[in-house]
Amino acid sequence: MKLDLQNFLNSDEVTYEFEGKLDSEKSNYDIDNIGLQFPILYKGTVYDLGDELMMDMKIDYKLDTNCDRCLKEIVKSLSSNTKAYFVKNNDIEIEDSADSQYFDFTREEIFLDDIIISQIITDKPMKILCKEDCLGLCPKCGKDLNKGPCNCEKEVDIDPRFAKMLDLFKDDEEV
Repeated sequence: MKLDLQNFLNSDEVTYEFEGKLDSEKSNYDIDNIGLQFPILYKGTVYDLGDELMMDMKIDYKLDTNCDRCLKEIVKSLSSNTKAYFVKNNDIEIEDSADSQYFDFTREEIFLDDIIISQIITDKPMKILCKEDCLGLCPKCGKDLNKGPCNCEKEVDIDPRFAKMLDLFKDDEEV
C-alpha cells in the first residue's frame, strides 16, 4: 500500500490525515506463524517538520491464536500506535536513536506495508489471554479450570530441592 504525498508536499499544509485498510501482506516480513487476519485497519497523520516528515499512525488488527493459559482458540482484537520518520533530503545524516524509526522516502511516497507489519510483529503481546481472569489448565489432569474445578488432589508436588522454602515465611504468618 502506497501513501502518495505529492500533493501534500507541494501545498502549504503542515498536516495530512489518512486512513485505509491493508487487504494482504506485501512486505518483506515472514508472518506465516503469527495468525494475522486481514484486513488490517490503519489511521494516521503525517506532519511536515521541515527537513523531515513524521507519521503518527494507529493500527487495528486481529490475531487468530490460542489463549496462553487454557489453550482455547480465540480471535484477539488488538491496537498499536507507531511513529515513523522520513527524511526529505537524503544528504542529511540521521542520528540513530532507540526511540526513533526512520524509513525510506522515495518519489514522495510512503510504503505502508513494511511499517504496519513490523509494528505488529514488535508490538505483539508476550501473553495473550482469552479473558483477564483465565484460570488455565490443571497441571495434573489438564482440565480447563474455567469450566469448573477438577477432581485432582489439591496437594502440590514440590521439587525436594525447594521444599525448605515452604518454611521461609512461616514465622511471619504466626505473628
